[in-house]
Amino acid sequence: MEDDQELERKAIEELLKEAKRGKTRAETMGPMGCLLQGKDTD
Repeated sequence: MEDDQELERKAIEELLKEAKRGKTRAETMGPMGCLLQGKDTD
């Protein structure tokens, strides 16, 4: 039971981290930021 709660807590933390990264990406790169994510831009 405790393991399930710990796993759920970690999953929520990761989702919040990704949401914060997305917010920052949108603020700094604009709407095209999500398209550039993961692509080699060199």
